[in-house]
This record gives sequence, C-alpha cells and structure tokens, in this order.
Amino acid sequence: MFARSVARVLLGLTFCLAVTTSALAAPITFNFRFVDGVSGATTTGFVTFESTLLVNPGANSFALPSPAVLGLQATVTGAAVGNGTYGIGSFNQVIFDTTATGLDLRRQLVGQPTTGFGWGTPDGTSGDFNLFAAAPGPNGMWFFTLQSNGGAGVEPMVLASMIAAGNVPTLGEWSLIILSLLLGLGAWVTLRRHGGKTAV
Repeated sequence: MFARSVARVLLGLTFCLAVTTSALAAPITFNFRFVDGVSGATTTGFVTFESTLLVNPGANSFALPSPAVLGLQATVTGAAVGNGTYGIGSFNQVIFDTTATGLDLRRQLVGQPTTGFGWGTPDGTSGDFNLFAAAPGPNGMWFFTLQSNGGAGVEPMVLASMIAAGNVPTLGEWSLIILSLLLGLGAWVTLRRHGGKTAV
C-alpha cells in the first residue's frame, strides 16, 4: 500500500514538473542579419531549430527538409540581383557551428568567445552560420557570408547579428526536465515491482 502511495505521489510530481517545463522543449528561434558594409545589401530573417536536436558546443549541419529546422525565412534587400523573401522551401542546407567552446544561446551570438576569434568572424576557425540555396535565394559563399542569387551576387553579406527571439532554457531549467524524467522512471519501476501485490 505504501509503495503505491509513493508511486502516486511520484507520478503526480512528475506530471506537475512536466507541465511546468513543457514550454522549455519549445523550439528556439533566432533572428539574423547579414550586411555588406560597402553596398548596404542585407539579408534579414529568422531560423527556428528544434532545441533537442541542436549540438552546443559542436557543429550542426542540417540537410533540408530536417526535423531539426522547423522554420526559415530570409529577405534580401539592396542587392544588384536576387532581392526578395525566401522561405524554407528555397533552401537545401543550414549550418550552425558553435565551435568546441559552445555559445550562450540567451545572448547575442555574434562576438561571443570561441576557439578562434569572436563567433561570427569569417576566418574559418570561429564557427559558422550559413544558408544554402539555389538561385535566386541567398547562398553561403564563405564562413558567415552570404551572396544573393544563389551565390552569383556581387555583395558579400557578413553575419552582423544573431539573437534568440524568445526565452532559451537555462541550465537549471534543463535540470528540472531531467529530474522530471528520473522521477517518472522511478514511479514506473515502483509500480512494476509492487503492481501485482495487494495490501493485507
């Protein structure tokens, strides 16, 4: 009887924690802006990742369509060719490399310390964020660098800003998620062990 009561308490606590932390499993959306400092051409937009499928620290390369990339839109303005708005169907790959040091996803990503220079530096050692599309969409031509019209444009637009559009789970919040899973497992094991026994 006691074991069943404990199991019920654990299941109730697990449910409460799951409800409280359900929003933490929500996708992460980042707003980005690429700029050519000479011509003023820009690519602005957003990308939405499934947070559980992101590696941080580490390199993410997603061939589209992918369950890891839930949304993507980029708008090119001021370019000689290829201006317009492009949705996820225009792209075939997304790169998001946070390097071996990782990034604090709650802050502006550009400029954060990495194994090389600040994240966003197009030097080949400081990570990468890139989009790949056929013409007329914007296409990655170098680290953190897009060119319009499938790469045939003349303006190299470099990542200037990338920041989360909403809340990103903290380490403590992820701990709550893990705790809820462990409590659920404990409750399940307890019920399995004592499920067939009746109180005397």
